[in-house]
Amino acid sequence: MTLRNTFAALLVALISSTALADQNSLFVQNYLNSFASRDAQGIFNLINWEGVDKESRRSLQKFIKSGFKGRQIRRIYIEEIPADLNPSYVQDGKTYQLNLKPSGQLNIVYISNKGKRTSTQLFVGEHNGQLKIGSAVVAPESIACAKSDKDKSAC
Repeated sequence: MTLRNTFAALLVALISSTALADQNSLFVQNYLNSFASRDAQGIFNLINWEGVDKESRRSLQKFIKSGFKGRQIRRIYIEEIPADLNPSYVQDGKTYQLNLKPSGQLNIVYISNKGKRTSTQLFVGEHNGQLKIGSAVVAPESIACAKSDKDKSAC
């Protein structure tokens, strides 16, 4: 009986990891196809825009479009990250965090027409059942702190 339970658990784990690998491969292929055809909207569709303000959205879209010029993707893959990783940063006194829980890091290595290599790393995670690129949004506690400048010790 124990051997059967162990085998069943192993089979479930194998199926889950295969499904995740398939989802990652499809996501990478979609990104690669969109980049190769210079389809900015195709890449925008891979991003989780939930909670992103208009200015940040426009800035990110402009950045993505500018990346098409004179570059090709040399290598692209998703790397696993620790489950407890929750990246954030502070800019202009506000704390920014991802609008999804990251499960991996999309690593893209580009090569320019002149042979120069550059790379980009983007966090990816599941959102509404699909793998998406996470966007930075102002953290809720940062909004509360920004509204109350009188009592900075509460932040």
